[in-house]
Amino acid sequence: MEKFVIVVEGKTDTAKIKNIFPTIATIETSGSAISPATLELIKKLSLTNKIIIFTDPDYPGQKIRDIVSSYLANNCYHAFIDKSKAIRNKKVGIAQASDEDIKTSLANVIQFTGDNNPSLSWTDYVNIVDDSNKRRILQTYYNWPPVNNKKTYKWLTYLNISQTELRTILEENNNVTNNTPQ
Repeated sequence: MEKFVIVVEGKTDTAKIKNIFPTIATIETSGSAISPATLELIKKLSLTNKIIIFTDPDYPGQKIRDIVSSYLANNCYHAFIDKSKAIRNKKVGIAQASDEDIKTSLANVIQFTGDNNPSLSWTDYVNIVDDSNKRRILQTYYNWPPVNNKKTYKWLTYLNISQTELRTILEENNNVTNNTPQ
């Protein structure tokens, strides 16, 4: 059986996850000023465990995700939660999400390969994803937070998404987004 270690931001995130999954190990980054010692510990644990980065759906959480993922050369998994599902009492975070939303996020982890030979060029991406609505469809499909075109493209290339797959995702999910009340 594979072992998992979930990278979270703080103690309240650990408490929330341990309440749902008592046997899963977590590592806390203690915010975006993640120490070199913590990064080394995560790297050491990645040799014998699957690392899942599950940070808050905000800018500091994204910064932590980028730091840890880069340090591990993308040899990790990512769990995302929609920001609207992680807000309570004007706070945004994993600890504010429902147990069910956390379970769903952790059941749908993805791995970025970090492939240096992307199957999708920047030009192809821009020609296919030519407006913010299409980018939003992709972000909803993958449960990603709202990010800019460069980050969306980068993540798609890490997933080795082809032009055909990209078009299929957009076509199959276009009606879902267009029928949503604004």
